[in-house]
Amino acid sequence: MKIIAYEASRLTILFPYEEVVPLAGVNDREIIEKVTARYKFLKSPSLVSEEITKNGYRFEAGQITINGSIERIADFTIYRDGIVINSAKTDNSEALLDDVMGYMKDEFSYRDFITPPRRYFQSQIVVEFDKSPETLIVPLDKIGAAISEPLKEIYWTDIPMKFGRLDFAADKLKLSAPAPATVHNFIIERRIGIPFEKERYFCSAPFRTATHISVLEKIEALLP
Repeated sequence: MKIIAYEASRLTILFPYEEVVPLAGVNDREIIEKVTARYKFLKSPSLVSEEITKNGYRFEAGQITINGSIERIADFTIYRDGIVINSAKTDNSEALLDDVMGYMKDEFSYRDFITPPRRYFQSQIVVEFDKSPETLIVPLDKIGAAISEPLKEIYWTDIPMKFGRLDFAADKLKLSAPAPATVHNFIIERRIGIPFEKERYFCSAPFRTATHISVLEKIEALLP
């Protein structure tokens, strides 16, 4: 399996903001200016109350240095009930989260969490498999043929139907705490506009990026 691109990832942590904000209060403008400068965000939050209520404190297009390498952060948003960070890989998001939490405590006297928040993930990458995922289902070629046969009569030409998407979803009725209300589906879907022979797929999963790659490698190992 070859990784073609790290499309995106999302890290979400949920907690009551009121538990960590200093009891003495904060200077929003100072925090925004210093956080923007520290992580080189090109766009910082508006202090207009209506926009904060709607969009939270949203910083966009920043960066963080990890092991000497500069990694891009798409956005970092603080809400009243948690934080959301979007970047190419979850490693980058977690590095930013850990750094910013330490910085907020040291620089602005933010407090420790009363209940440590859980971290939730979504990872999206594009890969090319060495073997076709359609072989996961043994009679898939026969299923494709059964679908293609009536299409020939309708369109007057051969339309070979092949594997397009694998999708695993959680049974929402059986989810219990602390699982969030929405657990993202695990998806393997053919990349649009790419010849089927390349076996290139868009993949999405509710994991850290590294775990996502590991699971895809395990699935490929199951292919005959």
